Amino acid sequence: MYQMKCGFTMTLAVIIIMVLSFLFYISKHQVCRYIAPVVSPSENMSELQIQVNTFLDQINKIVPRINDIQKNKSTCARNCKLTIINPKDKYCVGDTLIVQVDMFDYLRKRKSYGGDFLKARISSPELSAAASGKVEDFKNGTYHIHFTLFWEGKIVVSVFLFYPSEGVAALWNARNSWYGYVAYTGKFRKQNKKIETKCGFERDNSKELCEYADHRDEEYFFCVKPWNTSCDSFTEIRGSFTKQSYLTKESRSLFDKTDIRLEIPNAFGNIMVVNCSNNLILNPRCKIGMELQYPSGHFIKNAWYPNGCSIQTYRSTDELNRCMQGKSIYLFGDSTLRQWIYNLQSNVKTLTVFSPYGDGWASQLLGIDLKRNIMVRWKRHTSPFLSGSYQSFREERTIPREIDLIGGHENTVIVLNIGVHFRPHPLHLYIRRIINIQRALKRLFLRSPETKVIIKTEHFGENEKEYEMNSSFHGYVQYLIMEQIFKDLNVGFVNAWDMTNAFNSNIIHPPNTYIQHEVDMLMTYIC
Repeated sequence: MYQMKCGFTMTLAVIIIMVLSFLFYISKHQVCRYIAPVVSPSENMSELQIQVNTFLDQINKIVPRINDIQKNKSTCARNCKLTIINPKDKYCVGDTLIVQVDMFDYLRKRKSYGGDFLKARISSPELSAAASGKVEDFKNGTYHIHFTLFWEGKIVVSVFLFYPSEGVAALWNARNSWYGYVAYTGKFRKQNKKIETKCGFERDNSKELCEYADHRDEEYFFCVKPWNTSCDSFTEIRGSFTKQSYLTKESRSLFDKTDIRLEIPNAFGNIMVVNCSNNLILNPRCKIGMELQYPSGHFIKNAWYPNGCSIQTYRSTDELNRCMQGKSIYLFGDSTLRQWIYNLQSNVKTLTVFSPYGDGWASQLLGIDLKRNIMVRWKRHTSPFLSGSYQSFREERTIPREIDLIGGHENTVIVLNIGVHFRPHPLHLYIRRIINIQRALKRLFLRSPETKVIIKTEHFGENEKEYEMNSSFHGYVQYLIMEQIFKDLNVGFVNAWDMTNAFNSNIIHPPNTYIQHEVDMLMTYIC
């Protein structure tokens, strides 16, 4: 009898262990490729959700599907080849140079599919000149990179394999399979106490939740409800990386520091470009409504020259004061747009910048010049937003809701950017927010078509240690979506994705010497 009881107990223990192991496995590796966006149970498929799904499907088609990842069969930069299509002894300014890239794996076998993430640029270091190249993927292991030769002189061609297609597939799958890269913590106030609780975009039906819903825009955020505490007492929020990984051991091997962000060998050397025409082309001033281009311009002698239009530089305080007089400038975005307000403060000495609330580095900033009636305001876009420290939740609003509160005027300027804080989250969050911003801008233009709106794209760059959750590839995907959604709006673009690539900046926050070029574009649009 004792042996039967003992055997039954052991069998039961084994079954429990197996069940727990399975539950842990599926929590770490969800069976579906994508997590479903949070939608209220009473809703059918809305027009907005259909749009979100359409963009997800479009991006899914350009990402390679690779199930069996083996490093020796992945793209190896050292074995890839660059050749020039129809090479010439010399090229003229304005010509297009086409460079072919053929991909090979570590076994020196030619790749048969595309999807690699490449960075391409031309430069002349002695002229402090540089420009981006546009990548064309033939989906068979061959790429063409199109370079516009903007200046004369000796030009260096540089093509970097940032991530192999196998790594791209792993990053794409990981991003859209869970919410585990970022942990959100909320603070609730109860009398004189502050209570911390878990928050996020994922609905946990096993717990009592506070739901912060925008039903019109179909945006939802949740916090575990503290016991005997009102959901209205939510005061502060913090978002930070969890340092968890969704990648398998084999997938992580694709991102060894010695094998990524490598330059592909160039056997053809430098390109000589001469000026074949003495005709002086006078480009019109850049204005709102012009098409977003890539490449959108080039640097020469550390000055930015947009493609097809001219930029105006405002350096003296008097020039800037005349330009900005009477204007209300709203900057809604992340810390890369926050750099603008500090740039303006350093150049416009009469602008007093302060934080009205002073509750954390990401609290809103206000710049005032009472004499000239100038107002500049920076406010972070709401979650997803990573700050590391607690930030106020009291005036938390999405950019569409902020736009809805602005009446608009000929002296009203709105600058928008979102991007890097969305990279560690499933892509549907970014798509939905961008579509909602587009809808808010359409409403704004109905009541105030003279309001000037500038879109700043995100910067090319990443933290090398955060390649999984903060990859430039995620930024590239978001750039493609943003381009499609805003292309028909009467807005101005500051193509920071292109500009930082040409500038050869691989960090999220470039130096002020670069930021000045972005601010010059702003002033060109609004002055």
